[in-house]
Amino acid sequence: MEEMLKAFTNTLEKFKLTRSEIRIYSLLLKEQLTPRQIAKKLGLSERIVREKLQHLLELGLVERELISRGWIGYLYKAKAPNEALDSLLSKMEELIKSLKKEANRMI
Repeated sequence: MEEMLKAFTNTLEKFKLTRSEIRIYSLLLKEQLTPRQIAKKLGLSERIVREKLQHLLELGLVERELISRGWIGYLYKAKAPNEALDSLLSKMEELIKSLKKEANRMI
C-alpha cells in the first residue's frame, strides 16, 4: 500500500506547475516565441526556459514548430486554455488507469 501511495504522489507531482512555467505559458498565450526570446522577455536563463518548456510539452500545454531561419530551432506557442485543460485531463485519466492496473497487480 505504501508503494501505491508513493506512486500516486509522484504522479500528482508531475502535474505541478512552477511559477516560471505559468509565466512562460501566459507569455506564449500572447505570442509564439523561441526559447531565447522567452528567456529575454522573462529574465530567465535559456537553459531554465528549455527545461520548463519540456515539462509544458509533456503535459500538453504548449506546442512547438520546427523553424529554419538561417538556423534550425523551435518556435513555441501555448495551446488555448480549453485545449490545455483537455490535454491535462486526458493525461490524468491515463495515469489513473495505470495506477489502477498497478494496484490490482499488487493485490
